[in-house]
Amino acid sequence: MPIRSENRDRYPPDWPEVSAAIRKRAGNVCEGCGVANGALGGRDGSGRWWKARPKGESMARLDWPEPGEHWWCDLDGREPLLLRIVRIVLTVAHLDHTPENCDPANLRCWCQRCHNLYDAATRRAGIQDRERKRAALGDLFAGGAGG
Repeated sequence: MPIRSENRDRYPPDWPEVSAAIRKRAGNVCEGCGVANGALGGRDGSGRWWKARPKGESMARLDWPEPGEHWWCDLDGREPLLLRIVRIVLTVAHLDHTPENCDPANLRCWCQRCHNLYDAATRRAGIQDRERKRAALGDLFAGGAGG
């Protein structure tokens, strides 16, 4: 996940090496759902991963769908489903949401979906906190100077 600018200084200088070690520990697959880093495909409504298939062949090379495209996926013989193509990028999550705590037991290698599902409540609380602070500043300066 992108690191918020106000949190960048909280990560250790060797964060790239730490996060690479966690991805290596995980075998370069999501520790939540098992999808591989760089995989191309889409997810159905339940979150199940469906690996993309070539669209055809062009000049003796397979023609693959691009991220952002939509693709009709044959779901094991069931009615086809329209999925949006994505490319998986693995991220490293802090279970305690504390960037300074880089103990390997506190870190997980997750795809964006698994990371977002884990962080949802904390992220929502942070958004609400920032909105309250903005509103408080607005109340403090309501009416302008000399008002």
